[in-house]
Amino acid sequence: MFTRLLLASVLVMSSSSLWANSYSWDFHNGHFDNLSLVPMGPGAVNLLSPTDKGLKITAPAGYNVKMVGFSPRFLIQGDFKIAIDYSITNWTQPKSGYGSGPTIYVSMGTTDDPAASINRRLRPDGRDVYGVFAARVDDGKRIPTAKLFDVPNKSVMDGRLQIQRINDEIIYSAADDLQAEFHELATLPVSDSDVTLVRMGLEQSDAQSAATIKLHRIDIEADELPHLPSEQARTALLYRPRYLPPAEPTSYRWLWQSLIALLVGCITGIWAWRRYN
Repeated sequence: MFTRLLLASVLVMSSSSLWANSYSWDFHNGHFDNLSLVPMGPGAVNLLSPTDKGLKITAPAGYNVKMVGFSPRFLIQGDFKIAIDYSITNWTQPKSGYGSGPTIYVSMGTTDDPAASINRRLRPDGRDVYGVFAARVDDGKRIPTAKLFDVPNKSVMDGRLQIQRINDEIIYSAADDLQAEFHELATLPVSDSDVTLVRMGLEQSDAQSAATIKLHRIDIEADELPHLPSEQARTALLYRPRYLPPAEPTSYRWLWQSLIALLVGCITGIWAWRRYN
């Protein structure tokens, strides 16, 4: 027992020399960390399912989900590293959009401010790719950059995604299975501002495409992580859950009901005219 405690202490000390704060969550225990994570996206409460094999996230066909997942409640300041381990259970080739698959997205403010994302996507053209996105602001103008990289082994549906910031640059990395080491895809300038929003989960390309993934683990390391669970007893929560109802599929029931009512009215009118004339 003493040996285990000593080993744990050494690991904590070695990690703290690199990062002042860290947060990790393993979803294999079948639980969702409600204290630190907030479900996000239309119908998130119904589309996120904790299981023994990971957090199952579903974007069903016929619903305009766009993005479903979760966000940490805490801020991220300074240099950081954010990573997820995922498995793609199934996905269907979309007809439009940018593609469906697991994603990490970070924002440094509003939609007009710097942002960055990394994802693995099945594209409408059938390509299985890693996608990276960066948006920097220069002289008040937002400048977006996007790059695509073909996945080396499309038959492997497990992998890892990571974004790391050093000063004002984002390093985008991926691993081609759960045991592989990260390899760098690109490095792009973004911003050194505080990260105010992180989204991790599943992106849906269009309402006709379906996809299901499992997230196994998330890891966040940074210079500072205000509002961590250890601090929430003495600080206000940065985010509070806001659950949205699931998106409704396109329905033409009202049109059929109107046509039936019109048909019944015509038949009744003809029957009445013939009977009394």
